[in-house]
Amino acid sequence: MDRFTKALSEKGKPLLVLDEFKFRKCTISKNGIKWRCTIKSCTSNFLCDVSETVLLKSNFDHNHEASSNINRQIVVNSLKRKATDQVTTRPLKLITN
Repeated sequence: MDRFTKALSEKGKPLLVLDEFKFRKCTISKNGIKWRCTIKSCTSNFLCDVSETVLLKSNFDHNHEASSNINRQIVVNSLKRKATDQVTTRPLKLITN
């Protein structure tokens, strides 16, 4: 699953990004981890093993366009998290690190 980028949502939940689409962790079972598209009306999902390395089953039929600003969202979320965790650090230092 090298094509995936791991990220955190604004609420700190795990996300996987694939081809400009974001997926959230849905359920964990003995068969693996089910991930669903973050758009609630979209039925796209996939199942991977517990170590998140092998794709077991997939349905990548999205009913919406891909997001064009995923990288910006990832950077903004990480900066927000750093600013909350490191209150005494200057903003410029957060951005450059």
